[in-house]
Amino acid sequence: MLHDSWHLAEPLPDIPLLPIPNEKLRGIIARRGITTEDEYRRYVAPCIGDLHDPGTIHGIGEACERIERAVRGRETILIYGDYDVDGVTSIVLLQTVLRALGADAAHVVPHRLVDGYGLKTSVIDRVLTDRDVRLIITVDCGITSVDPVRQAIERGIDVIVTDHHLPPELLPAAAAVLNPKQPGCAYPFKELAGVGVAFKLCCELLRRSGKKMAIASLLKIAAIGTVADVAPLIGENRTIAWLGLAGLADPRNPGLRALLRRLGMLGRPLRAVDVGFKIGPRINAAGRLSSAETAIDLFAATSEEAAWTLCAELDRLNAERQEIERGVREEAEGMVAGLLGCSVAGSNSPSNQATEMVAELQGCSVARSDPPSNPATQQPSNQRPRILVLAGHNWHKGVLGLTAGRIAQRYHRPTLAIGIEGELAVGSGRSIPTINLHEQLESVADLFTHFGGHEFACGFALPASNVDELRRRLEERFAAFDDELFRREAQVDAEVTLAEVDREFVAAHEMMQPFGAGNLQPLFLVRNANVLSTREFAPDCCELTIDDETGKALAVLWPSARALAPELVRGATVDLLFQIEPDGYAASGAKLAIVDARASG
Repeated sequence: MLHDSWHLAEPLPDIPLLPIPNEKLRGIIARRGITTEDEYRRYVAPCIGDLHDPGTIHGIGEACERIERAVRGRETILIYGDYDVDGVTSIVLLQTVLRALGADAAHVVPHRLVDGYGLKTSVIDRVLTDRDVRLIITVDCGITSVDPVRQAIERGIDVIVTDHHLPPELLPAAAAVLNPKQPGCAYPFKELAGVGVAFKLCCELLRRSGKKMAIASLLKIAAIGTVADVAPLIGENRTIAWLGLAGLADPRNPGLRALLRRLGMLGRPLRAVDVGFKIGPRINAAGRLSSAETAIDLFAATSEEAAWTLCAELDRLNAERQEIERGVREEAEGMVAGLLGCSVAGSNSPSNQATEMVAELQGCSVARSDPPSNPATQQPSNQRPRILVLAGHNWHKGVLGLTAGRIAQRYHRPTLAIGIEGELAVGSGRSIPTINLHEQLESVADLFTHFGGHEFACGFALPASNVDELRRRLEERFAAFDDELFRREAQVDAEVTLAEVDREFVAAHEMMQPFGAGNLQPLFLVRNANVLSTREFAPDCCELTIDDETGKALAVLWPSARALAPELVRGATVDLLFQIEPDGYAASGAKLAIVDARASG
């Protein structure tokens, strides 16, 4: 088993108001708080009318008035954005709308490797050498930029901050601060992505101006940023994502059309997974390794020929990013083994190594093909690290967040990945669902020169000399936490038989799309499944034919669960946890993506 325990959800009383023929899927949706006909309609078929009034965002009136004055006075407006997908899509949205309103709208994006994250005076200075800027609008950043905003004001430049990260106690003294999370903001939905805040500002500017522009077109861009930033797909985020992904079946933007055609996705509604694993990484690759301008240029392309060239460059950058990330991750995983005080015995397969290291972290045993290392050199279970602070010299800044996320997911420990260059250390942190990492890092904020982020994802910088102290203080703090916080638990939505997973069941399941944070893909349990055959079809990928007493199904074992392969041999009888992946060629209309397995009985 990859999880410490499986928890099967208790059945709910029947909810007759939900028009779903399948009782188990009806129960899953009801457990997600959808219990009335109107809630159900908003969940499975939201519309533009379900979007909240942007006028209730604190500060949006002042922001619009200052922008309108800049448009009338022909002032140059500088949009200052982050270099990730959320920031790129925010820039594209706001610049498109401002120019439609007649504004002289420029943009700038800091270079990740040169400038780092956030509003930087040095970046603004580069723009001021060529343009006279009197208004800066930040997107997806700025909420912690107290000093840079003050410095801009002292130079006669007004600043409007639009952001969604957690606000500090002291906010920038900007002309307006738009962030639903800030104290005193009455906006009913607090979890917008950065592009969501920019989208709401665009909507209010258009309303006030009377300018006709299709909101549906803006939603396509907003959906990409929302999904790629792993914003919770509930409430208004779900409406944005649902409408935008549906519209991306046939985008008019030449850059988007070229990208979707290159990825083989043009002409069909997109799923969140398409953004998360195909579109998002390519847009992100530009900002991770080079300049985010390549991605912004793609959205601005006026011909498919020019867009195709930019898509090819993004593909190249993404492949390079994957190779760099692989090297950093392998080095980081070697450090995890070192933290355990033992060598990883057995197969050299990465999946086997991961399984054994996870077992060491969790204090349990796993089958090995070689004898274990000397127990005298291993850490006692009560001394195993609860947080992984991994630091390496010259680790590429562009892949630190990805590395931290993959390590945290694989070993189920909050993880900081830190790259050290000379006297400076820059890092990213990713957490697990039970630990608010932002709160924990706030307790050691005196060690940082810069720090910010969300509950489960943070970025920071600090002197390299502080890294050991950071590790010591965090490990000491986490040592006092309850063991239960670090257990990997599978929350199972329903038990089914293979016969139940038919085309009607799959169609109803797909109405719950898009899946993501806050609206997780349902997890199902089937008992006493017999493995009839297995077939390798790609590196670390295996297709299985299984049956139970009710029917037969096709299942797949992806690399993320490859460590289960020894349990899933021909002739085995197992209980399986799986998710549904639509597949028009399968008899049931779906494959079963295996998440975990255990011997039946």
